[in-house]
Amino acid sequence: MRYGPLANTGRIPLHNFNLFWGKNEDGKTLTIDALVKLLFGRNIRDFKGIDRVEEKPEGYVVIEDDKGKEIKLPEKGDLTKVADLTPSLTPSECRNIFVIRNSDISIASEGEFYTNVTNRLTGLRTEEISQVKEQLRETGKITPSGVLRDIKGERLKERVEKAKELLDEIESLAKEIEEEGLDELEEESVRQKEKLETTEQDIRNLEDARKREEYEKGKEALDKLIGALREIKGLEIYNEGDDKLWRGCENDIKSYGEQKNGFGARIQETEGALQKTSEKLIEVERGFGIFDGRKKKLDDEVKPALKNYEMELGKVKNEEAKSRFYAVAAITSAVLLVMSILAVMLNPSPIFYGLLAFFLVSTIIFAILRFSFTQKKAHLAAVFERIRLTASKFELGAENPEKLYSNIEKFEEEYQGKSEELRRLRMAEEKLKDKIKELQDTEIPNIDNKIEDAKKKIQEIKEKSKEESLERYAEKLELKEGLETLIGEQKSILRSHFREVGKSLEENISHWSKEVENLEEYKDKAKGMKYSETAGSKLNEEKREREEKLGEVNEKIESLRNEMREIERKANDILRKEPLYCETSVDLKVIRDKLQSFIKENENNKDNALKAIEIFEEIEREEKEKVSELFGNESPISKYFKEITSGLYEEVLFDQETSRIQVKRRDGKILAAEKLSGGAYDQLYLSIRLALGEKLLQGKKGFFIMDDPFIKADPDRLQRQIGALKKISELGWQVMYFSAKGEIKDALEEDIGRGTINYVEVQGILS
Repeated sequence: MRYGPLANTGRIPLHNFNLFWGKNEDGKTLTIDALVKLLFGRNIRDFKGIDRVEEKPEGYVVIEDDKGKEIKLPEKGDLTKVADLTPSLTPSECRNIFVIRNSDISIASEGEFYTNVTNRLTGLRTEEISQVKEQLRETGKITPSGVLRDIKGERLKERVEKAKELLDEIESLAKEIEEEGLDELEEESVRQKEKLETTEQDIRNLEDARKREEYEKGKEALDKLIGALREIKGLEIYNEGDDKLWRGCENDIKSYGEQKNGFGARIQETEGALQKTSEKLIEVERGFGIFDGRKKKLDDEVKPALKNYEMELGKVKNEEAKSRFYAVAAITSAVLLVMSILAVMLNPSPIFYGLLAFFLVSTIIFAILRFSFTQKKAHLAAVFERIRLTASKFELGAENPEKLYSNIEKFEEEYQGKSEELRRLRMAEEKLKDKIKELQDTEIPNIDNKIEDAKKKIQEIKEKSKEESLERYAEKLELKEGLETLIGEQKSILRSHFREVGKSLEENISHWSKEVENLEEYKDKAKGMKYSETAGSKLNEEKREREEKLGEVNEKIESLRNEMREIERKANDILRKEPLYCETSVDLKVIRDKLQSFIKENENNKDNALKAIEIFEEIEREEKEKVSELFGNESPISKYFKEITSGLYEEVLFDQETSRIQVKRRDGKILAAEKLSGGAYDQLYLSIRLALGEKLLQGKKGFFIMDDPFIKADPDRLQRQIGALKKISELGWQVMYFSAKGEIKDALEEDIGRGTINYVEVQGILS
């Protein structure tokens, strides 16, 4: 045999117990894979992870049956077909019983597997019953839990529920249609539509009348505008400015003439005033000469003397306090002098003589000082008298200086008044002379110039307009203004109807002409109708009301139809048959009936299927109980397991509810298989494989291919498990044990030496 990277093994004869031993990565697993492919050919779908090498193994396997006949595989087919069994073995049974790969001694999908094995061994039809139940579920379209299924693409449960909900919606909509009166609403919609069309036609007729009137007004305005423009060309020279200028100049000439006459009168009036002012001036100048003479003498004689008097008076005033002191001191000294004289007379003592001399001297000194001040006052009185006499010559006499000063002040004020009057009269005279000169030399010549200028302007207008009178010019101007007004009015009319497109009148006239031409088609339309905005507003309001009414009716209809369309959509989504249409209440009833039939059909199918399934489930429960024949206290499985475990476990059980293996320990405690230690677990499933193999082969012997099945066993258990294998090999079973564990080789060393176990060295992978 050669397989992928495996070396060619050549022909290997096998004994009852064969140990294939090699190190890890020497190709032990590939050898098993190649052997499985040679034995089962294409029936390897239950063997997972067997395609690590894509090519098929080269070689063959020779099997000898109990009659000594040799069968060469794969030349003669595969193991499931050549085995002389009725019925033949299945790949699943071979995988779970006779081949242990990857150290996995457990059984795949064991609940289902035990049931299938039991069916084969006892003739039960559990699998067929399951298929019938599945077919019933398919027919009734229900789930294992007994409700309608909801698989993708079918959604039957959801569709039935929606159908029930939709029936409620249909009942509600049918009631609404009956209350609203769908047929009456459709009739009302037709009536409102006809009325709306009539109103719209009236609006169109009124619009035609408007456009006809617009054409008529536009054409009339355009004709008037063109005629007025043609007529106004000869009146372009006439303008309001010249008219106003002519009128203004004539008014100015008249006004200036009146002003000139007024200036002559003013000259005469001013000359009279000048004469009076000159006479008054002469009189005032004469009187002012007397005052002026007095003023000069007063300034030259009286004021200087009075100023000196004031200076000396000031000095006397300053010494007046001293004078009073001198007087008191003189009197005091005189009294003391008299007292000193009396003292000397009474007592001529030197002290009293000294005091007499002192007071005599002091009395004389103070008396002299007092007398000197009195003389100064007398001198001032004489000076003032001279001043008073001089002032009395100018009629300014006074008893005291204060009065004199007052009189001088009054004189000066009177002099100032005379002087101001004289200055005023002189100025008035000068102004009058200047005014007469201005009127004669400036104002009157200016008036003459203005009159001449106005006449010149009038002459220029006359020459330009060829008109000799203002009245004739005004008539032509009035005609021009009337035409301009007419042009403006027509332009306004045309602008309001057809708007402007350019800045020049020529562009707009061309545009207006085209617009009028475009409206010419309406000149004979709606002849008997007159356009009215009021009528238009009324018709538009009527149209709006009819549209609203029609909209309300159609909205109700559309709302009902939308609901019907939604029901149509939902019903088609639920029923998924030929399309249904829902446009009338009759269609709505048809959909309701079909939905009811759909619900009834599926619920009846569900109920019938559930009843049938219930019957088959009862049969299935009864037949499943027969699976326990494979297990139990007296079963081969329990015997093998008890023997391998040295009586630690007494019985192997199968739980019908959970489809799981259980074991009963020597102390009576029951454990699930997965609760066992790794070694005990392997021992359990080796026992199951041995017992089921005997059953399936109907008492005949077969072979086991094992890939290190006891990897989890401790040394003691390993010895017992190998002992079990030795025992079954002695009974005629063939064992092919593949291992890379040294302890396996060591455990079988004596048997290998004696030749009771065939030892094969795995060749390894080609380098």
